[in-house]
Amino acid sequence: MESGSTAASEEARSLRECELYVQKHNIQALLKDSIVQLCTARPERPMAFLREYFERLEKPLRPRAAVLKR
Repeated sequence: MESGSTAASEEARSLRECELYVQKHNIQALLKDSIVQLCTARPERPMAFLREYFERLEKPLRPRAAVLKR
């Protein structure tokens, strides 16, 4: 059985790893922007709106040359 201090230090380490992950991937800013967009649009189907919002973020931008050929 883990001692209280060992469990607390493991929890602190896990929390720090989570914080680093969130920082590395800019998650806080992404979530903040998604909520701002959601509140601005106020869609009837908020889950669908958020799904589409994040799907758009995932799509890679087309290369500039492809855009210029149009």
